[in-house]
Amino acid sequence: MKRRLFLASAGIGLSTAVAGCTSQAPLSASSESDLEAGSNTSKTIENETDQKLEQTRIEVGDTTERTIGTGSLEERGLRTAHHVVFGNPTEATHHGTVTISTASETVFEESVVLEANASIVASLTDLGTYTVRVTVPELDATEVVTLDAHQFTCNVTKTTVNVQEDGALGSTSISTRMACPGVVSETAPSDEVMSHTLGDEPVPADTGQFTHTFMLRNPSDETWTARMLVEADSTAQFDGLYAVEPESTVLLTLTESSTYTLSVDVLETEMTASEQITPENFDCNQSSTRVEIDSEGELIMNTLSTLMACGTETNSTDESS
Repeated sequence: MKRRLFLASAGIGLSTAVAGCTSQAPLSASSESDLEAGSNTSKTIENETDQKLEQTRIEVGDTTERTIGTGSLEERGLRTAHHVVFGNPTEATHHGTVTISTASETVFEESVVLEANASIVASLTDLGTYTVRVTVPELDATEVVTLDAHQFTCNVTKTTVNVQEDGALGSTSISTRMACPGVVSETAPSDEVMSHTLGDEPVPADTGQFTHTFMLRNPSDETWTARMLVEADSTAQFDGLYAVEPESTVLLTLTESSTYTLSVDVLETEMTASEQITPENFDCNQSSTRVEIDSEGELIMNTLSTLMACGTETNSTDESS
C-alpha cells in the first residue's frame, strides 16, 4: 500500500470593473507575498484537516483489528499468521502511526488515536520478512521491529509495541508454546546436507519397502529463503523453512508410500514449483524429486525414478502321479 499524497490549492483573483470594461490590477511585491503566505496557510490547514480525518479513533478499552495479505498461510502449510499490536495501556490519549513494510513495498499504514487502554492489531497472513515501524510524534518516539519469516510457526505469535508511562515506546514478542510437529525452521550451512525423515525410519531394501527423496540444492553464490511443503490429500505433512546458503542441500526422505504434492517456494523472488508423486514412485525404484535454485532465485524441478528388479520369487510345486 502506498502512502496517500494530499494536494491542496487556493487561487485568488483580483479584478476591477470600470464602465463595462474589466482590467487586471498589478500586484505589488507585498501583495504577492501576502497571497503566497495565505495560500501556504490554506494548504497547511487543509493538509492537517485531511490527516485528522484519516486517523482512526479507538475508544477506551477497545481493540480494532486489521488483516494484511492474501491469507496464504491459511490455505497451505502448518504455519499461522503473526499478529502485530500497537497498544496504549496508559490513561492518556495518544496519536500514532503504524507502518508495516516488506523489502519492496509498504503493505500497511494507518494513523490512529488511541484512547486509554485501546489498541490496534494487524494480522500478517503471508509468510515473509517484515519491518514494523510505530511512531508517536507528540512523544518524539519511534520503535522499529523486524519480523523474520522463521517467527511464523504453528503457535499463536504476537509482537506488541506499547506506549509506556514514561512516554517511551517498548516492544515485546510472545507466543504459545505447544509442539509443532512437522514444522522446521533451520539454516542449511554452505557445503553441508540437512536431512529429515518423514514417516518411519528407512528400512532395509530386502523388506520390499522403498522410499522417495525430496532434495533441494543451492549451487548459486546467493543465500535464499526456501519453504519446502509436503502435502497428502491436501493436508500438510511437513512445512520446512530454510535459509539455504551457497552450495548447501536439504534432503527429505519419505518412507511411507502414498500420493504427495511436493512444493518449493523462494520467499525473496516469490517463485514456486510443485510436483506430484504417487505410490508407483515407491514401487521397486530409486526415486527422487530434485529442485535447484539458480542465481536469480528461479527453480528447476524434476522427478527421476530408476526402475529396478523387485527381486520377488514365485514358488511352484510340480505334482506328478
